[in-house]
Amino acid sequence: MRRFIGQSKFSGDGRRQHIGFELFAREYENGRWSLPTDFNAITATDIRRMPSEALLHLDFTTELISFNLEQRQFIDPDYVEAVALVQSRTPITLITELTERADDTVTLEQLQRGAKRFHDAGLKVCIDDVGTGSNNLDLVTALAPYVDEYKFALQNLRPFDHIPEIAPKLDYWYNFAENQHKTLAIEGIETAPGVAELESDYPCDILQGYYLAKPAPLPKGNQLHWNF
Repeated sequence: MRRFIGQSKFSGDGRRQHIGFELFAREYENGRWSLPTDFNAITATDIRRMPSEALLHLDFTTELISFNLEQRQFIDPDYVEAVALVQSRTPITLITELTERADDTVTLEQLQRGAKRFHDAGLKVCIDDVGTGSNNLDLVTALAPYVDEYKFALQNLRPFDHIPEIAPKLDYWYNFAENQHKTLAIEGIETAPGVAELESDYPCDILQGYYLAKPAPLPKGNQLHWNF
């Protein structure tokens, strides 16, 4: 059995307005919910069902939800069709995040075609953890015409105490996103000073992190009658 839990996302313009959730997959095994042992085992059928079930907990105050796909899933047209079906039934924006985990069976050309497939279907794509793992500059550049958002992960640069310590890398991707006219999300925020430094020096579209909200079961919304 699989389901999604959620971590809240907030506006990064100083208002810290709650705007949505990132959804994380969990599996029920041996009497407890835990991380999946194999994310590639999440099928296109799961991707039709799990976001639909998550949306039943949310109301129209939620602007967006996002969830991850592995490279192998991202290039499979069945997953595009699954996301498109869910998106067709809700006004909440769905964002598919391409993870940074490499897959030796997947080429850059396949990822580019996959991103174009999402784009042509009118679906939003985020490149997760830019500058980390497989999501390097070559990949980001190749997929740029077809993606809408970049996510910069502070947790991948720890240990550090203050944002200025990682300024060169953050500056690069902050400016890159701005020049490419992409949405920028910054995640991995764990302290009040970190939030203050980002809001002052790096105002962005989306903030996310344990200081703001930890992953948890989704709240019960207004139980709207979605078309599921």
